[in-house]
Amino acid sequence: QSAVGAFCWCCFALVAGGLVDTQRDRLERVMLVIWVMMGVAFAFSSAHLGTPTRGINAILRFGSVPLSNEIVFGSAFAGLGFLRWLMLVFRFGGEGVRKSLLWLTLATSLAFLWSMASFYLMSTVPTWDTPLTPAAFALTALIGGGAVAATLFAAARIDTPGILRVGPAWLAGAALVGAVFVTLAQSTSLSAINSSVKHAAELSPDYAALMMLRFLLLFLALGLWFRQVTRGNTLAVHLGTVCVILVLTGEWVGRGVFFGLHMTVGLL
Repeated sequence: QSAVGAFCWCCFALVAGGLVDTQRDRLERVMLVIWVMMGVAFAFSSAHLGTPTRGINAILRFGSVPLSNEIVFGSAFAGLGFLRWLMLVFRFGGEGVRKSLLWLTLATSLAFLWSMASFYLMSTVPTWDTPLTPAAFALTALIGGGAVAATLFAAARIDTPGILRVGPAWLAGAALVGAVFVTLAQSTSLSAINSSVKHAAELSPDYAALMMLRFLLLFLALGLWFRQVTRGNTLAVHLGTVCVILVLTGEWVGRGVFFGLHMTVGLL
């Protein structure tokens, strides 16, 4: 989700950010970080399939199975984005082709984000099958993606005042407030979810402590970030990296709780 959010911000910067040619070139090059993130994420997510070779079978169900959609759209997002990066670095392909690829990559990134969330909307898993799941995924994209994008902007030396300096921070801050409300709504809803053998509220006895740890990390990252923004300073790369690490760690904690809440409506 963070890779998708970062790419959306970078796409906005390239299209409407008012960048000079040197800034555009530096930003395009440092966007390699996004494709490395996608590569690492795919390496971990292949464990869902048991073996990566099963991905071929999953692709054949594209359009009818959410997991297949996730694999196809995720592969398209990473593949098209990395192809465009190669075209820029090695100077092949025209400007029109690269611009078309940018818009196509943006479309696949949004489809990828939705397919990720929709995979968990299973009628047999009541703790996941709620509007809170896609909301949480989108909020992660805004929080984590904003932190990654701001750090990439710093690496590309985009230091002019404007939306690219303050926008990612303010949007991430609003998303963090939204994440608090989503968490409160989820904790309240758990008491009403149960099967004949399980109560959702008992699945994660450390729910409150883990979520407190998550938000401690997220608010610490946002605090460091906002300290620079409110002073009118450009975010330094090293500070941005610290914020990204704190945000991703916090979201890993939250996602661990999410997976720990898995239960089915039957007896298993």
